Amino acid sequence: MGIFSKKTKHDTGELPSLDNVVQKKLLLFITIVGKGQAQPVTRIFERGGSSAQFIQRGEGTATKEIYDILGVEDNDKDIIFSFISEDKIPDVKKELEAFFAANKRNRGIGFSIALSSIIGVRVYQFLANTVEDK
Repeated sequence: MGIFSKKTKHDTGELPSLDNVVQKKLLLFITIVGKGQAQPVTRIFERGGSSAQFIQRGEGTATKEIYDILGVEDNDKDIIFSFISEDKIPDVKKELEAFFAANKRNRGIGFSIALSSIIGVRVYQFLANTVEDK
């Protein structure tokens, strides 16, 4: 028997099904904040039940004149991509609003995009933060 013919306990020949999985609508929530402000935002989403987050560095596109008018000195940004279920959004938005209101240095914008399809039950369970240990 070769190493490729050995069956594992997970190899039942059946494809996983969503029949026994509680389905929640998933969103990709994108938050854009000033450089160095990503960590507090990621903690807000972690407390809210986000399963995965990614941080990307970015740069604002406004002209120097616009930055001068707005009183912005730095155009470097942190962009946070967070996967979260739709039912958790109201609580997360309240916390984000409190974070932005707590200090005038805390500026940002956030918006969400609904995920209409995901390939794979396990991927869905991971993103929905509903993976069960067996």
